[in-house]
Amino acid sequence: MLVLILLALSACGGKPPATSSGASETGNSPSGQAQPAPGPSSAFPKKIVHAKGETVLERKPQKVAILYFPYADHLFAIGEQQAVAGVVGLSSLRNFPVYEPFVKDGRIADLGDQANLENILALEPDVIIAWEQDEKIVDDLAKIADTIVIPQSENWQDTITKVAAVLGEEEKAQRYIDQYNAKLDRLAAKMETSGEKGKSAIFMMTWGNGFNYYGGVRMQPYYDKLGFRRFDGMKDWGEISLEGVSAIDPDYLFVGEDFTRTAQMTLKQLETNPVWTSLKAVRSGKLIVVDTEIVGPLAMGQSKGLDVIEKTMGN
Repeated sequence: MLVLILLALSACGGKPPATSSGASETGNSPSGQAQPAPGPSSAFPKKIVHAKGETVLERKPQKVAILYFPYADHLFAIGEQQAVAGVVGLSSLRNFPVYEPFVKDGRIADLGDQANLENILALEPDVIIAWEQDEKIVDDLAKIADTIVIPQSENWQDTITKVAAVLGEEEKAQRYIDQYNAKLDRLAAKMETSGEKGKSAIFMMTWGNGFNYYGGVRMQPYYDKLGFRRFDGMKDWGEISLEGVSAIDPDYLFVGEDFTRTAQMTLKQLETNPVWTSLKAVRSGKLIVVDTEIVGPLAMGQSKGLDVIEKTMGN
């Protein structure tokens, strides 16, 4: 049935035409500020250059299918949440508290954990934002709607402007980046003044019978900008045992609970583990339990991470 529908779309000239940008609803931002109703944008028609070529969008999209959930984060961050109609990996967003204001009303369709053509077709999107993992189905996606392919990056600043460009909102993305970087600079100065710069830290999540730690590109703001010190031999990410953490014995531990809820070891169990309770960070009150979105390639997650660290420095 899906093949027949796709063939019908192709025979009729491909994707359905883009809808008018004159919607009548107004949404509310998480801060409670009313968002203006979308109106005609002088940015359109707009040519988008992306990983699979060039696509001309006639109007600002009002109904976007997101096939890589961090790109939904990007649109939430710049106040364009009303354009997000469906997300592959919506269950992951639901696990992260920072996105609760956007997903709690059930408006955004759950497109499954992997891209499914039938689910996407049923959504009837104006535009599909895909990533490199969707390469095998890009031609089929393009029969449903204009499809923009944006390769993922461990640094959200590499992708937020590209995602925003699909809506003609590059300036909003740049403002978000500028505000984030200003907050990062202020916190870095505060850490240097307080003497916390240079202290060792591990950002990790319970996983299996131990932990996953993160130390690569996505963690550069915390290590390279704020000045936390990596442990010797730290990789971009890796698994580490409790005994391994004990051998490093960092000044700070930022620990999140496994959001997949499959870890055999929990933070509750660790409270009575003598190896855990002997750690320097635990004894000195520098164990910080965090939500794991702060270690993802996520604009809102990493901004929240700065807030968490600033609050820690204040204590």
